[in-house]
Amino acid sequence: MEFQILLLPRSDYWTWLRACRDYVLAFGGGLTDDPGTAARYMAPRQVITLPSRRDAFPEIGDAERWFQTRYPGIRLDVVDADTPKRMRRELAQRVAENDRYGTKRRPFYLLWPTDYPVITQSYGANPQIYRRYGLPGHEGVDLRALTNTNVYACADGDVYEVHTKPNDHAYGIHVRLQHRDGYKTVYAHLARALVAMGDRLQAGDLIGRADSTGNSSAAHLHLSLKRDGATARKETSYPKDIIDPTPFLVWPAQGQSHSKVLSTPSWGGDRCLVGVRLARGRNLEAADLEALRAGRVEALLVAQDAGGEAIDRARSVHPGLLVVARLELEREAEDVTAEGFARNVEADMRRLMAAGVQDFEVDSEPNLTERGLGWAWAGGAEFGRWFLEVVRRLRLALPEARFGFPMLSPGDGILGKRQSLAEFVAESEEAMAGSDWLGVACYWNSAAGIDLPSEGRAYEMYRSLFPEKLILLTGLGPCEAGLPPREAARQTTLFLERARSVPGLAAAFAGVAAATGDGEPLVWRSEGGEPSELARALGRRAF
Repeated sequence: MEFQILLLPRSDYWTWLRACRDYVLAFGGGLTDDPGTAARYMAPRQVITLPSRRDAFPEIGDAERWFQTRYPGIRLDVVDADTPKRMRRELAQRVAENDRYGTKRRPFYLLWPTDYPVITQSYGANPQIYRRYGLPGHEGVDLRALTNTNVYACADGDVYEVHTKPNDHAYGIHVRLQHRDGYKTVYAHLARALVAMGDRLQAGDLIGRADSTGNSSAAHLHLSLKRDGATARKETSYPKDIIDPTPFLVWPAQGQSHSKVLSTPSWGGDRCLVGVRLARGRNLEAADLEALRAGRVEALLVAQDAGGEAIDRARSVHPGLLVVARLELEREAEDVTAEGFARNVEADMRRLMAAGVQDFEVDSEPNLTERGLGWAWAGGAEFGRWFLEVVRRLRLALPEARFGFPMLSPGDGILGKRQSLAEFVAESEEAMAGSDWLGVACYWNSAAGIDLPSEGRAYEMYRSLFPEKLILLTGLGPCEAGLPPREAARQTTLFLERARSVPGLAAAFAGVAAATGDGEPLVWRSEGGEPSELARALGRRAF
């Protein structure tokens, strides 16, 4: 996937930040005033966007030279701007043209060729592998593409080769296009080609379906770019005129794809429902129901031990209530294998389905040690296999059930406690693709964090990876210590208002129905028994 961070001058930082606001809202990205932080952010997969102003970062001098010297190969996106006003104007043009990095201003550029704006292997990567083929590194970019999903032409051009045999070439089934100014593109590992030699294509035309033919271990699209004479002119260290396609690629806006496919909620909704979680081992008392009524609840997330009586009581408040259940692996379980877990939860699922529940989140925060990391699975890849096997077994037994990939604990890795969200996601993408929907956590550290892609808008990363998947926000809220209940309610209501109309967000579960004594900052019924600040704020909402 694409990780971007905007590096802004420390002097007059907030003015620069305001200049970038609309751009960040359109495309996402982190923000910092520290060059070292930008260099480490999601390295080596990040792009650093910064103004061209020479004295912007006096502590390092010439920023471009500093990065290129200390971090060779780092991707810099330098905006032609020496003032915040110029920065605002330049970025506004990018937003208007849906051109994240200003690539369309080049004489030649490449539109994104799949429905998934994710690079899984970059140009020049893994030199130890490609050296045996006489190459300095990977000779193109690998882009995420599921089996039989669409592959599009990157630019106007003519088809000059179509290879239709899957096993006699390293690229398998592939298509080659000739473009203007001597540029050529290669689209490899296809399931089938949908064009013929001599066809004249426009950028965005469908040329094939993705797969894993040839020398490939999983479905993806390999894209190579060549320019006639580039090797002879020493414009590249690669043979056969191969050049880096990355600077030419136009990255789609957040969540945008060619096909714009979005799942439709099975319960018929077209907006993000406002929900609450019922804590494990809790029932719904009369005061809890009054709090749900005061907050105008629309969805309920229950534990697998929830009784049918509690669900019926909740539906007395809102007859059309969406109910989702969370299935959790217990550390004390005798059998933590996929087979054992599926066997242990099947009876609870049958009981919940009899009460009208169809959607199940399979575990929660599996990238945490306390939730399975290290004792049930070694990391994202092993959890992904576990998840797929659980779902396979339960679908055979309960074909009407729908299964959600669980929300992950956000943030970087912590030794012995958490595998980083980015790493876990990268390792478990196949399992996420095999789910019916995705559970996502959106937590923010301050009011400003509601608008940050790494905090309150964390769902955007999932949307860019899986534009066709529904997302349920099964964990959300402010994390600021000592935040007064009224301010926590204000921030949460603001978040839910913004989430309401985001395409693909199906429901957002904010806090628990009743205080549990565990320090839960968001509750709908206070310890005194009356509706909380949050429930009252949600009851007053105009969305």
